[in-house]
Amino acid sequence: MATVPDKLLDDQLAAALRARGHRVTTPRLLVHRHVRRSTGHLTAEQVHGELAPGMPSLSPATIYATLELLDELGFVRRVSTPRGTTVYDPRTDAHHHVICRRCGRMQDLEAPVDAAPAEAAAAAAGFTVDHGELQLSGLCGACAPPNGNGSG
Repeated sequence: MATVPDKLLDDQLAAALRARGHRVTTPRLLVHRHVRRSTGHLTAEQVHGELAPGMPSLSPATIYATLELLDELGFVRRVSTPRGTTVYDPRTDAHHHVICRRCGRMQDLEAPVDAAPAEAAAAAAGFTVDHGELQLSGLCGACAPPNGNGSG
């Protein structure tokens, strides 16, 4: 996967921020670049731990607020896990996740899922759906018992 130049990432974010009346700040640009270039799911704590050595003034609160803003703007996807952890996914296209219930490992799944019946039920209950995904849980290969029955 080719690395997207800083200028292109910065221009995309700056345009979206300005269109919504938000300021373009260095911390927002840095967090955006970092998460968009990630190949996996990141917690706010991971982002802070990876960026803070280069910018010690970057606070955890700024990281959290920026990640929430990036989710609102559609640049990342906020994913809540069964363990209560929130991760941020740089992939915003339609895809699903499988999560290990023992170690918490999360992996993207490429599988077609017909969400139409669930979306119709949500509409009947008075909801307007703007996003849906399937989350499967179980044991990853490293955590599964040798017999593979998934119990434990």
